[in-house]
Amino acid sequence: MRPESGIPTTKGSPIFPAVARAIKKLGHDISLARRTRRIPAEEFAAQMGISRATLYRLEIGDPGVSLNTLAMALFALGRLDLLSNLVDQPKDEVGLMLMRQDAPKRISRRRGGLTRQGAPKQISRRGGSQSEIPDDADESEPVSTNEGYVGW
Repeated sequence: MRPESGIPTTKGSPIFPAVARAIKKLGHDISLARRTRRIPAEEFAAQMGISRATLYRLEIGDPGVSLNTLAMALFALGRLDLLSNLVDQPKDEVGLMLMRQDAPKRISRRRGGLTRQGAPKQISRRGGSQSEIPDDADESEPVSTNEGYVGW
């Protein structure tokens, strides 16, 4: 269906051209994978628990086909991992970048006057400002202070 805006819809939701192309490619790729494995369409549809007509709609890229149908096709092809890892957080570069941007710029020190291992803090002057460096600080490791990290 095409409303007055010219954008096709399915079940009332718009289907943008880039999305339609991606769904069509996905359907074509599923069809190619099935045929490469020499699985007849009737047998493949039976494995998925759908009709041959629904399989045809999936393979031509009909955006109205359910996500469950897609998942069953991937399962029948032995590729369900592709769906479960589609937006996996460790592989989501945009999500990871946004998480890094949202990380606080500074972490306030804890009250109580002790370092992370319980030793009293040592006060030193660097460039006219005050930095707190623990006695047991390893020179190869940066130390968090009120002014940021010291040691790199």
